[in-house]
Amino acid sequence: MSETSKNKIKTKIFKSSRGEFFFADDFRNYGTPENIRLTLFRLENDGLIERLAHGIYIKPKKDPLLGTIYPSIEEIAKEIAKRDKARIAPTGVLALYLLGLTTQVPLKAVYLTDGSQRDIKIGKRTIKFKRTVPKSFAIKDELLQLVVSAFKEQGQEGLSEEFLRTIKHSVKKIEQQVLDSQLKYAPVWIQKEITKLYQS
Repeated sequence: MSETSKNKIKTKIFKSSRGEFFFADDFRNYGTPENIRLTLFRLENDGLIERLAHGIYIKPKKDPLLGTIYPSIEEIAKEIAKRDKARIAPTGVLALYLLGLTTQVPLKAVYLTDGSQRDIKIGKRTIKFKRTVPKSFAIKDELLQLVVSAFKEQGQEGLSEEFLRTIKHSVKKIEQQVLDSQLKYAPVWIQKEITKLYQS
């Protein structure tokens, strides 16, 4: 790799904002995969970037008191989806966590996707992209999609008073027009529960 190519990578990263993500693929026009990896490795050693996972880097934000501020798993998943031009939707325990229905941080964050199916290890946690059919994205509103996922994870038999009381706060934030146009894509039992909470 020529010095010019190395400098192009350095310049691009230097000029970027703190908190910005980089994928090794972003630099594919600057040299061979091996040379790009080596340059990024050196920049990591210099403290300019940090490696989050294989081929995924960030120019970290720094706080005088807290030190390095790392992105959340959710932010990383969204960046990967943006790069892949794929849609994702949190599911399972992750949906419960994002809605404040559990304080347990899931070690495996599971997302439905219309992109590639794979697991990405970030430290001790894993992001799992689980390929699904396009109709899983019929609900376009993020909050409604999250609420429906939480109901699915809880199951019809597991609807406790506490669950319904807690999720009601999120349900009330959904706009009426969203419910009118998109709730029909949820399972019938979930439609009934959400409508009841919305109207109570």
